[in-house]
Amino acid sequence: MSHKSVKARVCWLKAEEGGRPSPPPGPKYSTVAKFEDEKDTWLTEAWSLILEFSGAPDESLCITTDVSFLSEEGPMRLLHSGSQFELYEGRRLVARGEVL
Repeated sequence: MSHKSVKARVCWLKAEEGGRPSPPPGPKYSTVAKFEDEKDTWLTEAWSLILEFSGAPDESLCITTDVSFLSEEGPMRLLHSGSQFELYEGRRLVARGEVL
């Protein structure tokens, strides 16, 4: 990975919860993230994350993955241990994650 990455646990919402029909197949996936630390400014300062999967989600649709910013200028301060984020496809919430 060219950008600094961290480990995160990401849990995909089920389709009936408004999420995707199924988790993305990978091995890479990128979309917009809303960080709990900056939830009030995320519409004006949105950052995209890249997730790199090394396996498939478990029965609860959760997976531990490498996470990095799509942009090299991404604020690494948001990827601290315990940082919580949500992943969106357009306006649709598709997953929630936490940096490990």
